[in-house]
Amino acid sequence: MTIQAISVRNFETYIQDYIDVTINTFGYSPSGRRAVKYDLSLFSGFLREKGDLRITGDSLLEFLAWAKNDRCNVSGTINRKISSVKSYVHHLRFRQVPGAEELPIESLGRAREPYSGPVKVLMPAEVRRLIDGVDQCSVLGIRDHLLFRILYRLGLRLGEALAIDLDDIDFEGEVLQIHGKGRRERTLPLVTDIADLIKIWLLHRGRLMGAKREKALFLSKKGNRLAARTAQENFQKAVAKAGPLSLSKVTPHSLRHAFASHALEGKADLVVLKAVLGHARMKSTYIYLHPSMRLLREAVNDHLASEILEDLVTEEILVLRVHQKWKENPAA
Repeated sequence: MTIQAISVRNFETYIQDYIDVTINTFGYSPSGRRAVKYDLSLFSGFLREKGDLRITGDSLLEFLAWAKNDRCNVSGTINRKISSVKSYVHHLRFRQVPGAEELPIESLGRAREPYSGPVKVLMPAEVRRLIDGVDQCSVLGIRDHLLFRILYRLGLRLGEALAIDLDDIDFEGEVLQIHGKGRRERTLPLVTDIADLIKIWLLHRGRLMGAKREKALFLSKKGNRLAARTAQENFQKAVAKAGPLSLSKVTPHSLRHAFASHALEGKADLVVLKAVLGHARMKSTYIYLHPSMRLLREAVNDHLASEILEDLVTEEILVLRVHQKWKENPAA
């Protein structure tokens, strides 16, 4: 019996059609559309290189195994590829492409994501040393100091901070509009210290080329929106200047992790923290639930067990002393 299969040619033919549908109908973010197109093109390229021009369940499993073993994709990346192919095959079924109905994608599971353990974060003193070490004697130094400070103060991702426009800042209402991951927007309070630093930066920002033309808060020295790579390079200079830190690898995202961890240590509400961080799922916020040694010490010392055991220890010491005294003077 001949197994009905999708031809690679048909698979490739409808990719752009699928991307256009996702753009117009389902509202994928630009980064999401690029990721889907990349995954589908990678799959078809893998098949052509193998000389396999028919897509079956076996060829899909071989592709995922290749992605894991040869490309060293982690579970999250593999699951994204699975999701991309599944959604696309559903689109092919709507288009009644031969072989799409027979491809057993419903039986395809998800790669397990290993437990990575609690996130290790910088200590408050290290954050202060890192940020305060930025030289503010230049226009770009003032910019970087504000950028790094806002990452920690509001728990922003680097991309979110760099995406802030002048129109997103409401000094009168004391709020800041954040364009988050996956086009999720959130409004955060514009705390006084950050508002003051932004006002100082705006005075210096006007001296940069293109300041009147560009709407971005953070500008490069050429007057364009500051690029993530430039910000990361400048951050690494600050890390090097700060000296040895408790983490072997420190990135701008480390400031976001530090914000979340320090907030929970300060007994912040988990639901409120999820909203501040802009997490889509509570699962993403749970990774910061790792109490510091100070909190662990407080929990152990304040527990009822400490009082119960303290009484027992006192009684044992008393018995021991009586026993010792009796041994020293049995006739007493």
